[in-house]
Order: sequence, then C-alpha cells, then structure tokens
Amino acid sequence: MRKIIVLEVNELPYKVYDRYVDKNPNCLLAQIFNHSTQYITKSTDEGELHPWSTWPTFYRGIDNAKHKIKDIGEDLTERNKMYPPLWEILTQHNISAGIFASLHTYPLPSDLKNYKFLVPDPFALGSTTFPKKIEPFQAFNLAMTRRSGRSVDKSIDKRSALKLMFALPGLGLRISTILITLKQLVNEKFASWKASRRRTFQSVLAFDLFIKLLRNNKPQFVTFFSNHVASAMHRYWAATFPEDYTKNDLPKKWINRYKFEIDYCMDHLNRMLISMHKFLKKNPEYLLVVASSMGQEATKAEMVTHELFLDDFNKLQDAIGVELEPLTAMHPQYNFAVNGDADLMETRLRLLSLNGDKITYRRKDNIFFSIDLGYPNVTRFEAKFEGRQVGLEDLGMKIKAIDDQSGGTAYHIPEGSFFIYDINNQDPDKERKEVDLRVIAPSILKYYHVEAPKYMIKNGLIPELIHN
Repeated sequence: MRKIIVLEVNELPYKVYDRYVDKNPNCLLAQIFNHSTQYITKSTDEGELHPWSTWPTFYRGIDNAKHKIKDIGEDLTERNKMYPPLWEILTQHNISAGIFASLHTYPLPSDLKNYKFLVPDPFALGSTTFPKKIEPFQAFNLAMTRRSGRSVDKSIDKRSALKLMFALPGLGLRISTILITLKQLVNEKFASWKASRRRTFQSVLAFDLFIKLLRNNKPQFVTFFSNHVASAMHRYWAATFPEDYTKNDLPKKWINRYKFEIDYCMDHLNRMLISMHKFLKKNPEYLLVVASSMGQEATKAEMVTHELFLDDFNKLQDAIGVELEPLTAMHPQYNFAVNGDADLMETRLRLLSLNGDKITYRRKDNIFFSIDLGYPNVTRFEAKFEGRQVGLEDLGMKIKAIDDQSGGTAYHIPEGSFFIYDINNQDPDKERKEVDLRVIAPSILKYYHVEAPKYMIKNGLIPELIHN
C-alpha cells in the first residue's frame, strides 16, 4: 500500500542543511539527507512570500495568482471548494489521511471520513481537534503561540497548562521530552535570554503527540508542520552566517550569544528524525518527504531594540468605532474580521496616520482587514485620527522592547528544499535538481493513482513519486 509522510520543516534552505550535515556527519539527519533524492523547489507566488501562501501552493498545485491565499485567518470556504488541498482530494478517494499542524487546516471539515487524525495549525482560531483528546494540547499550543511572537512572554498560560497536565498521560509525551523541557526551564533561570527557545519546544511537544498518532493509526498520507527552525533563522542568521553580510552592525557579544541557536533547532530536528527513522524501519512502505515550501537568505544585520505593537485590541476597536473580531496573525501584521460596517472600517483606516504616513492596511473578501505596525527603532510617534492628534495608548498601541534585540536578519526566498527518503533505496540520485513548487501536489496524486484536477500542472512531475 502506497504511503507518504510529509515533514514540513518551514522555510529551511539547503544552506542550513549542508552546514549542519558537514558539522555532524554521523547524525541521523545526515544519514537520511545523504541517502535521499534532493530537489530545489521554486515558488512562483506573486508579491511578498509568506508560508501561509507558499504552503497552499505546495498542496493545491497552483500559485497565489489563482488560490489567492495570502493571510492567516482568511475564510477559505469557497477557495477550498474550487482548489481543495491535497488531503481533501485524497480522502475523497478513500485514501486515509493524518494531518498535524499544516497551515490553513482550521476549521475542521464537516466530514471527517477517512481522516485518522486532524490537528489544526498553531494559528487556528479555536482548539477543536480530531480526535477530541488532543484539544487540551491544542489549547495550550495556541496560547503559547500568542505569547511567543516577536518577543517571548516568559509566563505560562496556567489554565491551559493545567488542563494539559491531566491529559498528558494518554497523549504520548515521552519522558525524555519532559526532562529536556524541565532542563529548558532551569536554563532560563540562569540565562534568561534562552527563553527564546520556547518557540522550539512547541514543535518538540507536538511531535511526541504526532508520532504516537502516526504509530497507532498509520494513515496512507501524513503531514506534520514545524516552524521552529524558521523562527530562529529569521532572528539569528547573522550570528550563524556573519560572512553573508557586507555590513554587519551586530555586536560581537550578540553574535557569540546567538551563533548556535540555529544549530540548537537543527538538533531538535535531528531528534525528530531519530523517532521517524525508527518508525520507518518498522513500516518500510512509507516514503518520507522533507520539505520547506520556500527558503530564507540573509537580509540586514542590525540591532532592533523596540517596535510598535498593538497592545490593546479593545482600545483600537473603540477608536475606530466598528465592531471587530481579532484573527490570528504574526507581528507586525494584525488581522481582523469586521462584524459591523466594513466600508466604514475602511473609511476610518484611511483617516489614521503615524508620523505623517497613512497606516498600511489590506482588505480582502469584503470583511477581512490586515494592518501593519512594527516601525523598528522608532522612538516617537505622532498619531493622527480624523485630522486630530491622538495618543498611541488611545489606539491601543505601545512601543515595546525586543528581548533579543534581533532584526529580521534573514527573509523569504522562492527556493526551498525538498528531499525524498526511501528506506528501501539507499543509493538514490545524488544530483540536486530544480522543480516548480506547483508540481508537488499532482506528483503525489499520481503516486496514489488519483487523477489530478485539470487546473494542476501535468508536466515536469517528480519521477521518484510518479514511477514509484
């Protein structure tokens, strides 16, 4: 029976893999990497690249010029009907699926037939999962995502943590994971800057639950999403790859402190792959696909000490005078659905300016709005609304310190990593070839003998999938 596991290691480029494997030639990641068929994927998405756009391209076989998915929290009901994600097509053909944290998987579909498990992404608007027993973890995961954006909140959501504690025995959390988590909390007491590693532990905890669901259910098509390396690359690329910059304004002390943070995240990826490899040895009918949907490369190496945040949603809502529903997003982006007059919302936003510039916003699907803040290292703001000066606090905005003082030292590029590991084939093609990101979905469909929809590309499919 044909089976695939897609391990989504968000935004991870070959440059980071190559460096890590060279430094750790005997690790399990190196063993898998060096015995895989490797491809460089190329995204054809328009505009600024984001994972919530490139992963739909990966799984729907069309780019954002057609699927038009560009933000977290969008209502995708109609687009899912027109261009369904890969798992929906497969389950409709009686191929079982297990999906864990892949983007745009909330809300759950009304028909869960042929799903063995479905745990929505860490930006979901609610904690509903299938099976229901995973919900305490998802509630905790969502709470920690909201606390671990631009800077990490060192507190813990006690309510969701307590519910999770009682549910843990049946969820699959390993003793080794509990011990390294406790070690992390102790390390924070002696080196508070290490609190930024909490972003990694969301994926570490999630993987334990995922691997148990995988072992118990063995779906034919499986996904698992992790953002832990991507978040470190954005912040600490300049510490790991200082040679990539013609101008590097970051202090040597900062570089020395953070130069191993990407390696730390890769160590945890290696730990995940150790568990995955044990599963593959017992279940050699699975192919393992490790993919990124796009990559990252160096941008600017500069200190960012503070930025402008939306700190109080209710105050912004009161100032605008329109009823809003906050949607999940990542700073400096803030997303809302308008429950009242959407045209009035747009009119009011046009009358809002910061330091003489109108606030940047986007409107989609009539009621979806997104605004951008940030403004790194700006210390003073003159805010005006409807022609009169107002205080930042009246708009619910606040200047906050950035705990690790990192800027965006790396950012998105179209080229991503994609490699296929077949435990039954230890001598794969070693040439690293480039493919269009849009061929992934039709290639996987052909692997399962499912005809691809007419809107998908039919040429240039991946041989290791269509001929397997």
